[in-house]
Amino acid sequence: MDIAPRSGGAVEAPSLLAYDRDHINELLTALARLDQQMGQPVPKRHLNAGIVGIEIAPEMVVEAGRALRDSLGFEMLTCISGVDMIEQLEAVYHFRSISHFWLLQMRVKTPTSDARIPSLVGVYSSANWLERETYDLYGIQFIGHPDLRRMLLDDEFEGHPLLKSFRTTPSVVHDRATTQVDPIRAISGEQQRKQERTVLKRLGQGQQERIHPGMTTFGSEAVFLETGQGVGTDANAMHGYTIDEQYLDPASKPQEE
Repeated sequence: MDIAPRSGGAVEAPSLLAYDRDHINELLTALARLDQQMGQPVPKRHLNAGIVGIEIAPEMVVEAGRALRDSLGFEMLTCISGVDMIEQLEAVYHFRSISHFWLLQMRVKTPTSDARIPSLVGVYSSANWLERETYDLYGIQFIGHPDLRRMLLDDEFEGHPLLKSFRTTPSVVHDRATTQVDPIRAISGEQQRKQERTVLKRLGQGQQERIHPGMTTFGSEAVFLETGQGVGTDANAMHGYTIDEQYLDPASKPQEE
């Protein structure tokens, strides 16, 4: 159906075939072929919005993906999402059959301590970036992926930000609140002298905040020498950069007569 109606033509009503009960039952019946090819029953359930869900073991992902494409007519892998269930990670795949108007969800569970799932890039080319994104945010290793590396965050980024165990800043142990000590110590600031200090960080990366994950941290002479960005000395300054006196080497300052 066209997104915009043609000039002078009648607006075609959207098809609700995907939500029809008999149409969904046809998909459930067709999935019986998947049981035969897997050699064991595949758990199935009817989800909302006309979607049927199945659950596959990690070691059978490639075989199941090939069966969905070749035997059942699912031409498209449209999405791969990650879910952190704390004790396990889950990869959720969504397939679409354009010819049959079928929607299918495949759920794969893997241990959090060793999250490894075979890659579907050899079966569905769209899995390339979808698996890279899920790896970047959840840390799931897709075995056999031709180029499994980060695509949203820096290569040197530590951790995976959508995991529930991810922390943006280190844990800090504070002294007791000032209301729990005598007023003299609270006013003098003695209570804060033994407090552990931390440097604010963006997403827990580096000792200095970055303007953007892809930009170099400013304020370092070593970074300036390497990239030409930030603050440098007189000898290394580039046009358009301001020299801040606090970063100059005392030995390089002109001696007062």
